[in-house]
Amino acid sequence: MSEPVISKTSAYGRLSLYYVAFFSVFGIALPLWPRWLEHHVSLEYVGLVMGISYWAKLVFVPATSWMADSTGNRKTILLALSVVLIGGLILLPYLNGWVFYAIIWGAAGAALSSAIPLSDGLTLRAQQTLGIDFGRARLWGSLSFITFSLLVGWATDVFGIEAIYVAMVLTAVFLLIATISLPGIHTPPKPGKVSFFAPLALPNFPLFIVTVALLLSTHAGLYGFGSIHWNKLGFSNTQITVFWVIGVAAEIGMFAISGRLIAKYGAIPMIIAAAGGGIVRWILLGLASSVIVLVFAQILHALTFTLLYMAFIGYIAKRVPPAISASAQGLYDTLAMGIFFGVFTIAAGWLYQIEGAYSFYFMAVISAIGLILACVLLKRVRAHERQLSD
Repeated sequence: MSEPVISKTSAYGRLSLYYVAFFSVFGIALPLWPRWLEHHVSLEYVGLVMGISYWAKLVFVPATSWMADSTGNRKTILLALSVVLIGGLILLPYLNGWVFYAIIWGAAGAALSSAIPLSDGLTLRAQQTLGIDFGRARLWGSLSFITFSLLVGWATDVFGIEAIYVAMVLTAVFLLIATISLPGIHTPPKPGKVSFFAPLALPNFPLFIVTVALLLSTHAGLYGFGSIHWNKLGFSNTQITVFWVIGVAAEIGMFAISGRLIAKYGAIPMIIAAAGGGIVRWILLGLASSVIVLVFAQILHALTFTLLYMAFIGYIAKRVPPAISASAQGLYDTLAMGIFFGVFTIAAGWLYQIEGAYSFYFMAVISAIGLILACVLLKRVRAHERQLSD
């Protein structure tokens, strides 16, 4: 059966709607979901519950990425992930004890975050085949994150902590509807058996994927305990969401210019810049108790996340064949938001119990390691490119 013809405008609109829906959920999950969890499980287990959702991606991401490359169909998989998320959220109020929360949110949280490499891969494919602007489509997600973070943060201050849960369920249903409307862009699968680990055979790819995954996972301390830490410093739920919004506003600005930066300077130098920004940001968040310092630290999100992620996309688009791109993005996500994020979230939780700032200082150390690896990567890639040109 032939695929329906999809126009550039239609694909852009549908993908933008998906990003609006996805980040309406994520705009609640990142800044506010730990606040809801700490009212249902003790604080010492919040990091463990969150961490297990990242570890569960060790199953979700390889399986879904392999299916995407084997079939060339990302949309059906995204639909299944949306259903798992909704099912998990519906079950949570009936649970008692952190173990059950870890199991159910482990699956639901993994389903939510596992959609990122697949949806971004679909958008990247639309960029390659239809010419849509990846950053422009992704911008709508950032705007949605801001809107829903502010609205739900305000609703939590007015109506209480359960407003977070209600908003999560409603936005998850919105996500399912938006997923149904996604364009069915097909990627021709590679002939023969597709291996999830095939991208690791590409020159310098293992070092690249470890470097970007390590740097992205430095957000574990912020995502797991940033809101809790700021609340203990005396900030309200509305103020906390404003801090998150500032980071996303900086993200939007970077999305608008990152393409030009990467085209001019290259992906790897931008990864180095992101690593340097991470060292500064995490140290500031550990030291910060004033609004001014917190605002500046959050503005650095433009480097630590957006520039880093767009450099990752740029590297993939240039150096990874489309037939194995889902596996390449899946490997990255498995490391960044699975293995590394899970370990670092739990480590941050232990450190936070000792002293809140320690969890951020730990992330600064990881950023420094990532900076060293990025410099090594740049040297190796340039040496490889010189060999090819000889």
